[in-house]
Amino acid sequence: MKSLDQRPVRVRFAPSPTGHLHIGSLRTALFNWLFARHYNGVFLIRVEDTDVARSTQEFEDSLMQSLAWTGIVADEPIIHQKSRMSIYQDFAMKLLQEGRAYKCFCSEQDLQRKRESAVERLDNYQYDKTCRNFKDSDMVDKPYVVRFKVEVAAEQFVFADAIKGEVSIPADQIDDFVLLRTDGTVTYNFANVIDDNDMQISQVIRGEEHLFNTPKQILLYEAFGYQAPDFAHIPLILGPSGQKLSKRDGATSVVEYKKDGYLPQALCNYLVRLGWSHGDQEIFTQQEMIEHFSLKHINHSGAKFDFEKLKWVNGSYIKSLTPAQLEQFFITDLKKDLSSGASDWTQEQRYAWIALYQDRSSTLKDLYDQVLSAYFLPVSYDWESLNKLIEKDVKVILQLLQQELVSVQIFEKQQLSDGVKAFCKQHEFKMSNIAQLLRFALIGSISGPSVFDMMALLGASEVKKRITVVLAGI
Repeated sequence: MKSLDQRPVRVRFAPSPTGHLHIGSLRTALFNWLFARHYNGVFLIRVEDTDVARSTQEFEDSLMQSLAWTGIVADEPIIHQKSRMSIYQDFAMKLLQEGRAYKCFCSEQDLQRKRESAVERLDNYQYDKTCRNFKDSDMVDKPYVVRFKVEVAAEQFVFADAIKGEVSIPADQIDDFVLLRTDGTVTYNFANVIDDNDMQISQVIRGEEHLFNTPKQILLYEAFGYQAPDFAHIPLILGPSGQKLSKRDGATSVVEYKKDGYLPQALCNYLVRLGWSHGDQEIFTQQEMIEHFSLKHINHSGAKFDFEKLKWVNGSYIKSLTPAQLEQFFITDLKKDLSSGASDWTQEQRYAWIALYQDRSSTLKDLYDQVLSAYFLPVSYDWESLNKLIEKDVKVILQLLQQELVSVQIFEKQQLSDGVKAFCKQHEFKMSNIAQLLRFALIGSISGPSVFDMMALLGASEVKKRITVVLAGI
């Protein structure tokens, strides 16, 4: 096989439009896209829509929208397999004529019985080549599939993998596989070889669940006289327990991550580090990912998905954005408009509240909810936890505080801080307890952003109103 400097880099991502883009599939697309960009190559998308019963335009649109959201777009027009069915059928006929394939008339019922028998014997099912040397002259009107004649001289089929190194698969595990089904539709392995060759794919970078498909595809490349691409199989994403990632562990669609308030840059940053590394660096710009990405730095074993790490990465990106950028993400990703939700606030106030909470938020959704909650009067209070903080009568303290705040002539952060500090000193209260009490009155929680920043943003009238609401509830 030619090395990277001997043939142009052309890679592809080939999703099936039978569902939304999965988080693992996004990582595969990302690795291919980064590989192409690193080597100044071409990134392609092929829609594998031969499963007519399950493939829908809705899912295809969703796939493309999710990829575009992360900035992953094809460099050439998208290929659809369903438009190439006649091509696959012509290639199957070519193999039949050359004696490299044969018609199999075994019924699905007969095959199912053989599968069940193998299970009872605790054996792996392999097609027994019943029809391999069968003369089909008397079977003209009977349905059939087209099978490939597998010929492997050695006991092991050995091939090179750019990530795993040399891979050996027992030859007896490669049975005569189906190329065309009885209805004329094409199978995955057959269509992949024809398409990848026509698209001049140089490297096939995909999940390791396809590892056992590789020998079949290499055999097809040899049968057609094609040069096979280099293969690279990415280890699986694992759950916390080390098992295959489940929906509970984070194996959900990119659409859901977007709705939950994860930034596309953060999601890609987290996924690129999920199985690949560049020293100890955790946060990457897109250009840094492109510059450093290579297959040799992909781990050989599966990487565990860590929600807390993802939230940390997402929170880091949130901190790096301006309030204006974050408000725009509210609109585009969450489909929520803060200017409508908090209609009395000016743009400056909205930005100031976003700035107060963005360092405390790990997702856009969390940030939006916290900012919006500050706009509305608190509706529920955990009085028991509040009373544990302050031994003296809460109502009396709040009344005294309210009187003290009336005397603050300039309702700004420093003046408010100085006034409350003087109040604490006069009454021998702990500043931390009084700040928590004020914060509780303002937003219904004893934890949150700087109480003096919030008071200055709300203004004297609104602060008084909120303290009055709490006093009435005691």
